[in-house]
This record gives sequence, C-alpha cells and structure tokens, in this order.
Amino acid sequence: MQQVARRYKREFGSAMAAYVVVLMLSIWALKHVDATALRVLLALAPVVPVALAGHAIIRFVRDSDELQRRIMLEGAALGALVLTMGSFSLGLLVSAGLLPMRADLALIMVLPAYSALYGLFACLAARRYG
Repeated sequence: MQQVARRYKREFGSAMAAYVVVLMLSIWALKHVDATALRVLLALAPVVPVALAGHAIIRFVRDSDELQRRIMLEGAALGALVLTMGSFSLGLLVSAGLLPMRADLALIMVLPAYSALYGLFACLAARRYG
C-alpha cells in the first residue's frame, strides 16, 4: 500500500503543480488574446492537468485495499450528497432573489468544494474504521 500511496502522491502532486502553472499561464494569455477559438482553448487548458489528477485518483482507488476503498467511497458519497444539496439550496436562494451570486464563480467553486468535502468525510470515515 505504501508503494501505491507514493505513486499516487507523485502523480497527483505533479498534476496539481502543472495545474497551477497552466492556470496562471491561461489567465495571463486570456488577457492578451482576442480570437474566440484560441480563447476557448486557453480557458479550457487547466482541465487537462485536472483530468490527469483524476486519473491518478482512479489508479489509487483501483490499487487500494478493500478498507481504503470503503473509506474513499464513503467520503465521495457524503461529499457528493452535501455538495449537491448545498448547491441546490443555494440555487433556490439565488433564484428567489435572496442571495446575489455570480454563476461563473459558483460553477468554478464546485470542484474545490467537492474536494474539500471529500477530504473531510474521508478523514471522518478513516477515524471510524481506524
């Protein structure tokens, strides 16, 4: 399991480092480019390293033992439940005019919010089983 964890940290860490670099370059380049097709490519460029991080996560899950998979599944399920219920509730408040919110920022925050919720619930599940 330690070898699997080391590989995961290496793959995930390098994907996240690439994400930071690509995101910064993308933001900078978008300020200097007017062509629509190129702007689309630049805006979506950070998705590539995030997909590589997702690939590292999938490999880690597949190569983990049954207990670790159960912990990850519980974290993922509870994270998804809280995120979907929270975003649904937030959407209702925004549509009722009770809470102003920019849709672009709300959508961009879905992945970081899910990641944080997954981490929280996976830690709680690990404590329960550990």
